[in-house]
Amino acid sequence: MSDVGRSFAYPFRHPRWVGRALIGAALEVVPVVLLLPGILSLARHRYLYLVPRAAILLLPVAAALGLGCRFIVFGYLGRAAREVLDGSSTGLPAWDRVGDDLLDGLKLWLVALALWLPAVAVTAGFALLVMALTSPGLAWLPVILVGLPAALLTLAYLPAGLLAVVSEGKLGAAFSIDRVTVTVGRAFGPYALAFLVALGAEIFAQLGLALCCVGIFATRFIAHCVTVHAFATAYGQGTQGAASASPEVQPSAPTPEGIPPSTVST
Repeated sequence: MSDVGRSFAYPFRHPRWVGRALIGAALEVVPVVLLLPGILSLARHRYLYLVPRAAILLLPVAAALGLGCRFIVFGYLGRAAREVLDGSSTGLPAWDRVGDDLLDGLKLWLVALALWLPAVAVTAGFALLVMALTSPGLAWLPVILVGLPAALLTLAYLPAGLLAVVSEGKLGAAFSIDRVTVTVGRAFGPYALAFLVALGAEIFAQLGLALCCVGIFATRFIAHCVTVHAFATAYGQGTQGAASASPEVQPSAPTPEGIPPSTVST
């Protein structure tokens, strides 16, 4: 349970945590603000006339900027996870590598998208098959019977797959399913507990609604940091178990030329 306490204390450990958390909250709120005109337009909201038409025409640019902010947050959280895995974490890292965070966040987002593709493809394939063989009204059946288990399996694997990328620095590490699952198996208890920590952090994030609703962006960012620390700690325990499970090979002593090692007298 000490790891749980450290995870919830992690966002507040650094002396400058307030400023760093506020920057993260600002990056969380930017996509919502940029996409608000589009949301109102799609909803045909009665307050749409308050939104300048130029803002609506610039929706593609706003969407790109919003995605960029999301990628920066993803990359930042990946960098925080790397520090936890390395044992060099002193709290929330500084926002001093925005360019690297943007690129790393894009890579992590693409990996997450690729990990979701099998579940989506299998569910869609079975839905089309059922629609072709029976009727379109039964398309919901494979969504429940196939899609839900596939989504749960993907959710269970996703944090470990992304942490494998963060740990090894290779995009393909997420798709080494055997190695990732073995690593998780060595720390299955802490890994399962990390999901409960993530759930508790999301419940905590809802307290931000009490701060004029805007506070939820700060509490959600803090919740993301708690979740990242919990999963990184669990995954790190799995990798440490792998290191301790493989004994070091001691070099054999040199033997005289032409004499087998087994015949050398000690």
